[in-house]
Amino acid sequence: MKKILLLVIGLFILQLQAQQTLFEDNASNYTTWINGSNAGTGFTVWDIWTQNTDASNFAGHFLGSSTVQGFGDVNISNQAFGMFGNPVGANPQANAQRFLNNTGSPTVGGRAYLLPGQSFVMDLAVAYRNGYKGIELMDQNFGLLFNFIVQNELYTTSTSTDLGWTYNQASVFTLKVNQIDVNVYEVIITRGSDSYSSGSRTGQFSGVKLYVGNTADSNNLNNLFFNNLKVQKCAMTTTWNGTSWDKGEPNANKNVLFTGNFSSTTAISACSVQVSNGAVVTINSGHTLTVGNNLTVDSGAVLQFENAASLIQTNASAINTGNIIYKRNSAPMRLYEYTYWSTPVSNQQMLSFSPLTDTDKFFTFNTVANNWQGEDPLTNFIPAKGYAIRAPENFNTTPQVYNSQFNGVPNNGNYSTPVVAYDAMLGNYNFLGNPYPSAISVASLIDNSSLGSLYFWTHNTSMDGAGQFTDDDYAVRTKFIGTAASTGGAAPGPYVSVGQGFFASSNATTNVTFTNAMRVSGNNTQFYRQNQIMTDPQMYFMWLNMTNSGGAFKQLAVGYLEGATDGFDNGIDAPGAAGTYINFYTMIAGNPYAINGLEFPWNTSDVIPLGYSSTIASDFTFAIDHTDTFFDDKEVYLVDNVTNTYQNLKTGNYTFTSTIGTFNSRFHIQFTQPVMSAASFEYENSVVVSKNLAQLQIYSSVQKLKNIQIFDLTGRLIMAKEVDSNLEKFELDSVSNQAIIVKVKLENDQIITKKYIY
Repeated sequence: MKKILLLVIGLFILQLQAQQTLFEDNASNYTTWINGSNAGTGFTVWDIWTQNTDASNFAGHFLGSSTVQGFGDVNISNQAFGMFGNPVGANPQANAQRFLNNTGSPTVGGRAYLLPGQSFVMDLAVAYRNGYKGIELMDQNFGLLFNFIVQNELYTTSTSTDLGWTYNQASVFTLKVNQIDVNVYEVIITRGSDSYSSGSRTGQFSGVKLYVGNTADSNNLNNLFFNNLKVQKCAMTTTWNGTSWDKGEPNANKNVLFTGNFSSTTAISACSVQVSNGAVVTINSGHTLTVGNNLTVDSGAVLQFENAASLIQTNASAINTGNIIYKRNSAPMRLYEYTYWSTPVSNQQMLSFSPLTDTDKFFTFNTVANNWQGEDPLTNFIPAKGYAIRAPENFNTTPQVYNSQFNGVPNNGNYSTPVVAYDAMLGNYNFLGNPYPSAISVASLIDNSSLGSLYFWTHNTSMDGAGQFTDDDYAVRTKFIGTAASTGGAAPGPYVSVGQGFFASSNATTNVTFTNAMRVSGNNTQFYRQNQIMTDPQMYFMWLNMTNSGGAFKQLAVGYLEGATDGFDNGIDAPGAAGTYINFYTMIAGNPYAINGLEFPWNTSDVIPLGYSSTIASDFTFAIDHTDTFFDDKEVYLVDNVTNTYQNLKTGNYTFTSTIGTFNSRFHIQFTQPVMSAASFEYENSVVVSKNLAQLQIYSSVQKLKNIQIFDLTGRLIMAKEVDSNLEKFELDSVSNQAIIVKVKLENDQIITKKYIY
């Protein structure tokens, strides 16, 4: 018995905290109440009329105080709607009706109906019970659904000829219609401690008709008063008892109470949620529980979210009570390797989260000092901060998943954390994390903060022999696109998953505030230690790779985006992070960028400079990884300004040889077929390169030679000389039995490039 009482109290509190009025009307809004008037919201105009009236039979409508006339209190600002119809005999009657018109349902003649989970409520004051007075509930075609009548000294309904309630002159009735499902409703009538329920009935509630008539005489206590018409959501609760829902399937208009075990089969929405009675509720992987307001997990009950499930809350002021369990699987990692984490709950101790990690292997990052900082694992995670936590000590050299479990009150509302402005000389990124038990939108985070680009550690490679990790494992994401890490893997999508820590650049020293508006449903599967394309605004990008046969890899993305400029755009462009061996980037104002959004729209005459750096001498290959569909029918030419050659990357890759160094002017992309400055066949065959004894001989039969440059195949300049003759001879002491590139400019400024084995 006590348990039942507690459940009833919990249900009442659930509804009290969550219910929201969508539309309302009351008598205080009116100075006169006549046919066609309407001072409320969400209702059609009043349709009021009388019938069977003459010089001795009276009926009418008025505004007045229910308490002044001796009724119960249904006043707002000392005013209520009133009606009368008397005396007995000719059935004089006053009527007033109106319909809903803005619930979101389809309408008929402007008349709408309640959607599942919505409720209609109003108050009535009835004193004397002679004659007849009451209310009819109608569908949108004026069809009668239900009536509540006071007559013959009785309170009656469509399902009961006598409610058995005793007479009380000050009776105030609250009538409530709950639309349980699309075509199922219930009526609940309360008067003080008296309560009546119609049970589930077929129909869609749309309107009310109130009436009074044939009362004994003109005594005011024969009148009918009513007021406080409202359309609400979150005013009804559906309960899962372990087998079924008592008030239909949950939706965003209903409160949800779990009193029995439950395992989700799809996404669930609710105004508020309470887990009680020792129930175990499981939200399975890929499913989202969306809660408009409060979430309560009673002592002894369990609410658990499997890996990649989500909890969304829309009200930042909602209060959460009790712990949830959120399970999060890391990407595979080895002994001594770290994962970047962030907590989706409060009061989660670090050591209890990863109890087999050495106590000196919990870190945050101090951006001011630009260095890692050890943390006391006996303290709790701080929401919105990133944490690097080493794998448990029982891991080995075989990569394995850490099945983590966060246990605490789910985070909801705003979380602020300080960030420091990015300095390219220092490379001082901020270590942050998603603070929610749901994914967040990168675009929304960037739009509403000083952050410009996010860096996710994929941990694709293990430590080197010195116990160090490689920066090549960072994948990059801006507002609209991402690039893969140098060590490969997927490019980051447009969302940050639950529990994910990440580095970020900021364009100012300030605070970054995470908000509920950034939270998204689903999109919670990409978790790094580990591609989605956004279509708004209009944009088109291409992704280019630089690789070698030894496994070096670097990716850049360049394209066109509405709102972008050809200069630096925070949140669109991302600085290029140098890898261990190579870096590959576009140039903005002389600086390297891994992601570069250019001014929209695309222009066929555009030229996009490319740069690269290498710590090794090697043959490298440039290739298109993929493009947006816009570039499907466009040509993309890579121009080598050293060899004076080009390659259409849509038809093949380009391989070249490079020495160690940084090369920012050798390559560019263009979209029309290059007309190389010495491409004229008239002059191509007029220049001959040969060897005469130990000398390199260059002869031009048509034009004089003006300038000569000689390169090796890595692009290194061996010699350059201004000349003015048809024949030049050189001794190249530093070159022997190797291929060289001879680039000559003729006196008419045409350029000829020849490859020669010297």
